[in-house]
Amino acid sequence: MLTVVGCLVEAHDFRLVALAAGICALSALTTVCLVSHARRAGGWVQAGWLAVAATAGGSGIWATHFIAMLAFAPGVPSGYDVALTGLSLAIAFALVGSGLSLAVLVGGRAAAWAGGAILGLGIAAMHYTGMAAYDVAGHKTWDPATVGVSLALGALLGGAALAAQLG
Repeated sequence: MLTVVGCLVEAHDFRLVALAAGICALSALTTVCLVSHARRAGGWVQAGWLAVAATAGGSGIWATHFIAMLAFAPGVPSGYDVALTGLSLAIAFALVGSGLSLAVLVGGRAAAWAGGAILGLGIAAMHYTGMAAYDVAGHKTWDPATVGVSLALGALLGGAALAAQLG
């Protein structure tokens, strides 16, 4: 835990971290409002609201993550693979859209839990793809147990959040 805190304090530009947090909050609020419109609409109008909600949510999640990554300055040469960075954005759009669509179109508490789990796993997939895009003069490793816990928590908390919102 101290390693994480040390990394945050010593190797991040807090102005960019604050910007990422602001984008996260605004895009989350925007997405919730758009989903509310989608729930009240039907047919093509509902599909349009869901597409806009997926765009707002996916781009907000991706922008939050990418800006937070730009805030990290490890003190060694680093960069980003453009193709993998673009793929991480596509993953965010696709899985946020899938999760929100399942929750809204099917309806009910179980669909909200499942849709939220897809959304949480989509955030994780975007994150790990974005991290794979990070080129650094060094060796990257991931602890499989930590990755597993992050996936489980993402699915659980995403499900709980969407179920609480859509109930």
